[in-house]
Amino acid sequence: MCCIPFIMWSVCGILPTFDDFTTLQSPQFTPFISTLLLPNDDFWRPWDYLFGCILGRNTSLFPWFNHFVILTGHTLNSFLVFLICKKIGCNSTSSNIATLFFFFSPASLGATLACDGLNQTFAQCWGLAATYFFLTMKHKPRVIVWGICTMMAALSKENGLAWAVIPPLIAYGFDKIDKKPTIRFIFIGLSFAIIYFFLRFSLRVSSEINEEYIASSLLSHLKDFIQIIVYNWIPIDYMSIVYSPEQNWMLAAATFVCSTPFLLLLVMSSRNYWTNKSLLILIACFFIVCSPHLITLVSIMHNYAPLSITALIVGFIISKLHINKWVITCFSLFLFAAVITDIHHTIGALNSGYLGKKLAIEAIKQTNKPITHAYCINIDDEKIPKYSSFGVTPIDAFAWGLSVRHYTNYAWPTDIKDTLLKKEESINLNHIIDSVLQTNMQCVWIVNGEHILVKKKNGL
Repeated sequence: MCCIPFIMWSVCGILPTFDDFTTLQSPQFTPFISTLLLPNDDFWRPWDYLFGCILGRNTSLFPWFNHFVILTGHTLNSFLVFLICKKIGCNSTSSNIATLFFFFSPASLGATLACDGLNQTFAQCWGLAATYFFLTMKHKPRVIVWGICTMMAALSKENGLAWAVIPPLIAYGFDKIDKKPTIRFIFIGLSFAIIYFFLRFSLRVSSEINEEYIASSLLSHLKDFIQIIVYNWIPIDYMSIVYSPEQNWMLAAATFVCSTPFLLLLVMSSRNYWTNKSLLILIACFFIVCSPHLITLVSIMHNYAPLSITALIVGFIISKLHINKWVITCFSLFLFAAVITDIHHTIGALNSGYLGKKLAIEAIKQTNKPITHAYCINIDDEKIPKYSSFGVTPIDAFAWGLSVRHYTNYAWPTDIKDTLLKKEESINLNHIIDSVLQTNMQCVWIVNGEHILVKKKNGL
């Protein structure tokens, strides 16, 4: 609670880049279109569109309001993790450790540092609420509330449908219900899923399938699985390994070393419980909540989906230990590594946003006057530095020209087209610029690394 105001202040200062400008959780300016509340083949997330409509009525809310709502949701999820830990019999110390593990885990960064993490955060929030109420309530009200929460989770993001079966499994794993009612509840949960898919396929208004979600190899699925495991359990600062100019091997090594004692403690302590029904059920729930992403794809944001189950596993294992100074010391080192990684990635996200703003302001300055048609040429270079959890390049920070529209308060330009040139193709740049300016395009923005050049039609 003491950290939240400072975290909120820093995260709400992150500026939009990359896909932040293109999702339904960015400002929507078209007249309200009811069909966007209905499903298509790719997704059914009505709350995203309604949120974007709110931002479209007041663009000054974007993006800080996105960050505020997402972080509020993440905080609420942390309290739900604590409450569920208490419900399944964890003591206060293990519940607190699980909650801190969840709140500060770097696996949350993909969702909490992005403007479009709203759906991922609240899919988990409704799922955790479903679990808490299932463990708390009795008889028919329990089923009704569980069903409502599950549908809300699924309408937030499709992976939320996994919570149709998780609450009764957890209740069974911790002897809150017997085997026979568990089977009955699982069939009830599957009926929630059937209702969801019936509505989705009967109400859909388009048939646009994003092939990226289905065109992946067995090796890709294996890499996705490894990524989820590593990100959920090891708070190593991978940005210090992967991205230039952020590479810092000493920092990466330090975070790994600090997190190792606690991880070893969990592994060594769990050996006596591998056949324990409670732990086996939690592990099964981990795979269930991961399954929608493992079937399709896993991005940095999707590591958030199983994080609450990971935290419950941590709480369960720690609850079986005698809490002494060694346990507290190990977790304190782990938490230190997580916080250092969180800070580094937050700074990276801030830098990415500032770079996008810098390029946009420079483009506005060189363009000199409002225009309606602009063309953005992005010169790709593998040596271009990347920042933040998403590996945002200057091209992504400029967002193919969309950042200009944001920093002109969405006044201009109304039409932006873009293309990507390889470094070796840039020798034809002048010819391409001349060809573009012979069309209705009024200016060309050329993004080359962290620099931008503007070419305009004669007379502008």
